[in-house]
Amino acid sequence: MKLKFFPLLILLSMICVSLACSKKERHIELANSLAKENKLEEALSEYIKAIEENGNSEIAYYGRGNVYFKLDKLEEAAADFRKAVDIKPGFLDAHKKLAETFSKIGAPPDEYTKRVIAIENEPENPLTHVELGVFLHKLEQDIDAINKYNEALELDPNNPYIMFNLGVGYLDMGLYEDAEQIFNDAIKIDPNYDNGYYNLAIALHKQGKVDETIKVLNKTLEINPKYSNAYVVFGLISLREKKYEEAITHYNKAMEIDPENIEARYQRAIVYALQQRYDEALDENREVLRKNPKHANAAYNIGTIYHRMDRLDKAMEWYDKIAKKIDPLYEDAYYNRAQIYSMKGDHSKAYSDYMTYSMITKWRTGKDPAVVYNQDEIKELFMTTVPALQEEVRDQELELKPN
Repeated sequence: MKLKFFPLLILLSMICVSLACSKKERHIELANSLAKENKLEEALSEYIKAIEENGNSEIAYYGRGNVYFKLDKLEEAAADFRKAVDIKPGFLDAHKKLAETFSKIGAPPDEYTKRVIAIENEPENPLTHVELGVFLHKLEQDIDAINKYNEALELDPNNPYIMFNLGVGYLDMGLYEDAEQIFNDAIKIDPNYDNGYYNLAIALHKQGKVDETIKVLNKTLEINPKYSNAYVVFGLISLREKKYEEAITHYNKAMEIDPENIEARYQRAIVYALQQRYDEALDENREVLRKNPKHANAAYNIGTIYHRMDRLDKAMEWYDKIAKKIDPLYEDAYYNRAQIYSMKGDHSKAYSDYMTYSMITKWRTGKDPAVVYNQDEIKELFMTTVPALQEEVRDQELELKPN
C-alpha cells in the first residue's frame, strides 16, 4: 500500500521545493528593488529572508554583500562576496566586488598612517616617500607607488636606490622602455649595482632585445657570480630558441647556486614537458607547489600535462583545483576545462566555462578573446561538439609564462 503513496510524496516534495524557490525569488526581487531605491535596511532584511529560504543562493549573498558595501560594513560585505564565489566559482561580478572591498578595507590604518605621518614630519627626506611607495607597491597600487618614487627622485635625483624602485614599478606595469631608461640611469651612477643590471636585462628581454640582454646578464654575473636569477633568464633565451638541453643547463646552474630558486625549477619543468618527459615535469611542478601552494602556473601546467596525456579526469581535477582554490580568475583553466566538457558531451558546462573564460579575458585585457563568438553562436558550437574554439589548440601545448 505504501508504494501507492510514493508518487504523491514525490509530488508534494516537488511542490514544497518549488514554493521555497518561489519565496526565495520573491525576496530577492523585492530586495533588488529596495536596494535600487536606496532603502538599504529594508533590502538587507529581504536578502536575509532569501538566504534563510535557500542558503546556496549566490545571487542572494551577492546582493546582501552589495548592501553591506553601501552601508560601509566591509568585513560583512567581503564575507558575502566570498560566499557567493564559493557557491559559484565563475561568478565574475562577485570576484570584482570582493577585490574592490579588499581594496577599500586596505592595509591596517596604522601602517599606512605611520608612513604618511613620516612624510608630513620629514617632507624633504626622500626615503620617507620611498617607504610609502614600497608599501603601496606591495598592495599592487602601482601608479600611486610610482608617483611616490618620482617625488623621492625629485628630492634626490642621483639616488640609484630610488631609481631601482621606480624601474621595478615600471616593469610591473609593462612600461619596459621606461624601465630600461631608469635602470640605465641607475647603473651609470653606480656601475657595480648588480640588481640594476639584472633588472635592466629583464626590461631588455621583455622587449625582445636578445643580444643586449645577454650582454647585460654577463655584466651582472661579472659583478656578482652568485646571481642565480641571471641563469634563469639565460634559460628563457635558450628555451625561446628551442635549445632545450642548453636551457636545462642554465636552470641547473641557477639551482646549484640557490636550491630554493622556485622560478628555475618551474621553468625546468616546462622544458621537461616540452621534451615529453612528463613524469619529471609533474614532479618538478609538484615541488614548486610544495614550496608555494598558490603558484597557479605550476598547477595549470600539471593540468595541461595530464591533458596532453589524455588523462582527462586528472586534468579536470587540477583545473577544478585552480578555479576553486588557487586562482578563480585564471581564465585558461576554464578554457581547457570547457574543452574537456565538450569532448565528454556536457555542452551546458562547456558553454558556461567558455563564457567565464571570455568574461575574464575581456576584464583583464579590455579585449575579447582571439576568436569572438556571440552567445548564440557559442551555444550552437558546443551543441555540435567543437574540440577547440580558437586558432590554436591549447591542450596540445604548454604555455610558457616567464618572469
